Amino acid sequence: MPSVLDTRGRVLRNLRVSVTDRCNLRCGYCMPEEEYVWLPREDILHFGEIAALADVFLDLGVDKVRLTGGEPLLRRDLPRLVRMLAAKPRIRDLAMTTNGVLLAEHAPALKAAGLHRVTVSLDTLDPQRFARLRRGSRRPSSTRSSSAASTTTSSATSSSSPAACRPRFASSSTWTWAEPPAGRSTRS
Repeated sequence: MPSVLDTRGRVLRNLRVSVTDRCNLRCGYCMPEEEYVWLPREDILHFGEIAALADVFLDLGVDKVRLTGGEPLLRRDLPRLVRMLAAKPRIRDLAMTTNGVLLAEHAPALKAAGLHRVTVSLDTLDPQRFARLRRGSRRPSSTRSSSAASTTTSSATSSSSPAACRPRFASSSTWTWAEPPAGRSTRS
């Protein structure tokens, strides 16, 4: 099987797939324009195309897939895509990065579909700073979202960035819901 190597000769094992360009926040560093122009829906990959693309990269040695966006939870029927990808035995780590705004609503369905891990990216927990960064966008309920992720199963764990001043909520927190199927690992 051929492999894709980085500039240091290491096999590339991670694939990040943006499932949408849309987001429910307006961070200045991500969407600097006031009137951001979204891609037409017909230009966004269909779930079958994403699954086929994953197969190509699996053939090249990738074994970790991360769903991103925009905000991936805005993609309609995302658990269906997660189920499609989770059914591929060569994917040993299936993860998603989210801003957490919609996580409480979607966590149970994503877990049931086979998602292994969720990373919640938080810039700040300070409401005033959040309003400045997001240009007034709705602040995610990080407590509710983290609670949904960590209570979806009793085996959930949370690991936070070492630079965080608050151990539970850092700039990025990852919850692992359950042990992956036999032969799979979520370790990087």
